[in-house]
Amino acid sequence: MYRRSFVTVIFTIFCLVLAGAFLTGCNTKTQAEKPPAGETTPPTPPVAENPKPTPQNVELTLYFPNSDASGLIPTKRTIELTDQEVINAMFIELGNPPSGLEKPLPSGTKLLDATVNADGVATINLSADFKKNFGGGSAGEQMTMYSIVNTLTTLPNVQSVQFLLEGEKHDGILGHLDTRDPIKPNASLIIKS
Repeated sequence: MYRRSFVTVIFTIFCLVLAGAFLTGCNTKTQAEKPPAGETTPPTPPVAENPKPTPQNVELTLYFPNSDASGLIPTKRTIELTDQEVINAMFIELGNPPSGLEKPLPSGTKLLDATVNADGVATINLSADFKKNFGGGSAGEQMTMYSIVNTLTTLPNVQSVQFLLEGEKHDGILGHLDTRDPIKPNASLIIKS
């Protein structure tokens, strides 16, 4: 009986030592995760799900042809943008001329893509409707093209505009004006108020 008690005591001591080692190991891990006394862990900022961009009011200068296609009338508009697609916003606004002025974009024209390179060339890729639905002569072409060019070059990083039609350069997209190279603004077409 003494032997049986001795084995039980040894077994109990072994279990207590093992449990102590286990608990000490767990406690050490917990201590390692805690900052030293006197220091606090900064709270983790909450992760924003789909952060919404802050809308910004941007003032644009748009150029619309007058009714007899003899010049471009500057028009200021303030629009609210939530991203950096200013050129796209300008095209949308060019589709809504003020009363008494003409819409410079042929109907159905879509801006497929727009980029600005380091040299200040804005490359705009227009849908086929730009050419297909254009109905003016050389004066109308001049008003359409320079309405776009003069409008886009009001942006500080744009010096000229390269026109593409469905991704391709053309000698003269609308017939007369050479569009193989980027077009610079024409201030002589602007009618001062």
